[in-house]
Amino acid sequence: MRSTLRIAGLLLLLSALLLPLVGYASDVPCPDDPNIPCVSETPPFYIVINREFEDLTRTGSGCQPIILNHPDIEDCCGESEALGEANFQVESEVCPLLADRVDWPEDGEEPTVIVYQMCCDCTGAAGGEWRYRVRLLHADGTCPIDEQNPGCYEDLPPGTGIDLPAPLIIGGLAVMGVALLATGMVVRRRSVRLA
Repeated sequence: MRSTLRIAGLLLLLSALLLPLVGYASDVPCPDDPNIPCVSETPPFYIVINREFEDLTRTGSGCQPIILNHPDIEDCCGESEALGEANFQVESEVCPLLADRVDWPEDGEEPTVIVYQMCCDCTGAAGGEWRYRVRLLHADGTCPIDEQNPGCYEDLPPGTGIDLPAPLIIGGLAVMGVALLATGMVVRRRSVRLA
């Protein structure tokens, strides 16, 4: 009887540990997509402009995009004041920061460095839909919209997806739970044999 209670307790503990992690990936509009592999190196750079917090210390990769705090943006392809403020912050603050992270060649020939500006568009679907624009980063810190790709595109840009630590933590906890259950069953069998 005790072993059954222990197993039930372990399952409850494991469930309690997993719930916040599952909620992390799905409690905001446009949650991360675990089916899309992400690029962990830069360039290209990735920026999400309409979340409820800001983090400029992230690498800017597809796995760890830079996050800007402009939750008022609902129409990512429109002309709203909130979108204008986000674009201004990208151009005046984020792009100069990203330009400092690139090893620009000394010979004067500038490579093409792409910056994907991502946004969760909440005007259509209830859970939001990803939209993105393509910018070109220059050594002087400017990043205009790419003239060859001036549109606002649906879905996520190439190289984005979920941040890998979350599934690793969830998988690790699941393995740990199975190991604890197996250990409990072995101990139970041995205690029954000795009795």
